[in-house]
Amino acid sequence: MSSGANQAKPRGFNLLTRIVYVHQAFSLAVLGSGLAALLGRGYGLHVLSTAVGLVIAVATIAAMFGVVKQKSLRALTWLRVLLWAAGARGLLSVLTLFGTSDAAIADFVRSMIIHEVILLPIAIYWSRGFNGRYLASLRGS
Repeated sequence: MSSGANQAKPRGFNLLTRIVYVHQAFSLAVLGSGLAALLGRGYGLHVLSTAVGLVIAVATIAAMFGVVKQKSLRALTWLRVLLWAAGARGLLSVLTLFGTSDAAIADFVRSMIIHEVILLPIAIYWSRGFNGRYLASLRGS
């Protein structure tokens, strides 16, 4: 029997959940095309960074699933870490590739800038404390 102590679902919870899934699908597409563009051009360190970005995107999907389906506070913590790690990794990639004259790499950089503009508000939303309080109230009931 529920004690009635459950908090209301935070505003935007369902919408931001869907946005995370769509954003990670976008991330996989952008990073996959970026990896293809970087592989043949001798950008070894950037290939590694892009591969790490792909791993982070898949892990973010798994963490989001844990938050939504299992109401896991640990998954929420991992989601926060992964979103901010993706932001830092993406920003470093954009800054180091920004002056490249190769057209395919320039397209990748533009896509990464769009990726970052979408990612930062998502990371800020999921880092806010009300999501953890909401999940904790569900776990306690």
